[in-house]
Amino acid sequence: MRTLAELRVNPGKRGLLFIAALTAATLAFSGCTNTDDSAPTAKISTQVVKQGNLIVGLYADGRVSMNSAGVDFEVAGKVSEVRVAAGQYVQAGELLAILDDSDLNEAVSSARRDLDKAKATYNDAVSSRKYSLSSEKIKLDSLYAKYQTPFDDDELNEALDAAKAKLDEKVSALLEATTAYDEAVAAGATGQELAEAEKQLEAAEAARLSAESALAGVQKNYDNAYAKYLSDKASAKENYDLQKLKYDSIAASSISVTNAEYGVSTAQAKLDSAMENLEKVLLYAPISGKVVSLNGKAGDYVTGRSSGDSTGTSQADSFMTITDTSIVSITASINEGDIAELEPGQAIKANVEALGLIGLPGKVTGLSALPKIDNSGIVSYSVTAELDKSNERIFDGMSAFVTFIKKEKSNVILISNKAIFIEEGKQYVQVQKADGVIEKRPIVAGLTNGSQSEVVEGLAAGETVVTSGIVK
Repeated sequence: MRTLAELRVNPGKRGLLFIAALTAATLAFSGCTNTDDSAPTAKISTQVVKQGNLIVGLYADGRVSMNSAGVDFEVAGKVSEVRVAAGQYVQAGELLAILDDSDLNEAVSSARRDLDKAKATYNDAVSSRKYSLSSEKIKLDSLYAKYQTPFDDDELNEALDAAKAKLDEKVSALLEATTAYDEAVAAGATGQELAEAEKQLEAAEAARLSAESALAGVQKNYDNAYAKYLSDKASAKENYDLQKLKYDSIAASSISVTNAEYGVSTAQAKLDSAMENLEKVLLYAPISGKVVSLNGKAGDYVTGRSSGDSTGTSQADSFMTITDTSIVSITASINEGDIAELEPGQAIKANVEALGLIGLPGKVTGLSALPKIDNSGIVSYSVTAELDKSNERIFDGMSAFVTFIKKEKSNVILISNKAIFIEEGKQYVQVQKADGVIEKRPIVAGLTNGSQSEVVEGLAAGETVVTSGIVK
């Protein structure tokens, strides 16, 4: 921002326009100095010279914003108690309201009963599976032992051994009888002696044949018994294999236990949910602040709202709304050509004109890097500032006018730029005396903000200067 002196030395486009306006005003004043008493006197506007602060900066309309939270129960129910009132200040974590918990307590009890049943079913399933495995394992082991048992029939073995020994004995006796007969023949025995030897030989042969027959019978019994053993062993092996498949299937399959486990986990989840809902009958303040709205009372029924569910809702629809009035933020839009002149921490002055609050101090807290482009292509950026002090009169959403301070001078002589005109490169004002006489006076102006200027020399606080109108 340039001073009038700078404009005088190096006027830009706006400076030239300003000088032209001041020159026109000068000509209007100088062209109306004749002393024709018959000419009418034009109405003039004046301003009392004041001492104050001159601020040079960027200006923007803004909107007040405060941290607000809509507070709702997360479960449905009847409100049993409301512990706060609209306009009351609360602290974060403070208990605000309570729901009737009788239905929720019953839901917890019911969920506990269901969980106990599910656990009993699970225990039964585990016990049943354990019994089935044990029972089938006994059968499996029995069949295994049966088909692995060797053939060992002592009675048959003894009978077979005895029949073989008997046959051996009869064969030996036959040999002796044969030898005795041969010797009798060789000795020339005849008659009775030879007949006796022949008779003994025939008896020995008959005994041998009887022993052979007895051995064959015993051997047949043994063979039949062994054949039955092999048949029984094959049958036992087949039954063992089938039993092994059955046992392995039961051991591998745990569907009943799995289903029972799922039933327990489902029942536990329902109990956990019921207990969580029971805890949600207590409504706590999420932030510290002022209760700005309260949309319910004891005895009212609330539908509840799931945590984080804000679809189709607003803070105005909430059971209550809390606003943190300790921090007052103002958001404004700054043109792309001016945004580079701002930075975090830069001082501001804010006016909330609806409340008559002027010059509230604060500072810039944030500059958005995201552009806003309107339909005409104008680019702007959002700037957030925060007031140094809160004010209970200021409400969320109020309009504000913000000055982003670039320079500031305190306790200087201030006049409107409308009062200054330039002649031959010098600055002048028209001073109205106490008797009404108008005096043209040279001054030296300093810093200007476009509407007001600092007067370095030529004026004192309390004097009156002409800002518009023609003096005849």
